[in-house]
Amino acid sequence: MQLKIKNNLTHKQMSSTKNEFITLREEELATEQTGLSFELDNLMASDKAFRTTLAQSVVQDVKEGNLDATDVLIYACKGEEFFKSVIDNVRPVVAGKQIQKGGIKLHNAEIIEKKNPDKYDFSACNDSEWDSLNAKLTQIKTQMKARETFLKALTEPVATMDGEIINPPAITYGAMNVAVSLK
Repeated sequence: MQLKIKNNLTHKQMSSTKNEFITLREEELATEQTGLSFELDNLMASDKAFRTTLAQSVVQDVKEGNLDATDVLIYACKGEEFFKSVIDNVRPVVAGKQIQKGGIKLHNAEIIEKKNPDKYDFSACNDSEWDSLNAKLTQIKTQMKARETFLKALTEPVATMDGEIINPPAITYGAMNVAVSLK
């Protein structure tokens, strides 16, 4: 499977210095070598089933050894970072538009206005009862953290002066995974 990236930005828009251009060209060459690229025009016309099938196809190519898993992971992480940045910066522009009742239906997508949940700051109420409860909660959280530190240090059951047997905590070990740091 070959995915292809296309952009219509000029060289001047893409980079303002020779070094940036060289870096971009190296990345383009790396993409050509891995066989991974993505045709953005396909996304606009796609539906969820197509995107799901496309993703499954890439995964299948990785499993069959047609694509390198490490390259695909890095490529996908960079794509995720890129699209998240675009979404985070374009969403407020779209939110600033007057969206008609019923929303906008376009390109197999729907955009509707949605109110974010209200947030309350109860510390501004000057309510002595709430302030007292909040102080107790903070104190209890601190005490629990200290107790949990003690319990984590236990390697075998311990008897208290009252005869209570305190066991070490049950540990559910996390699965090994990988972290990707993009530069």
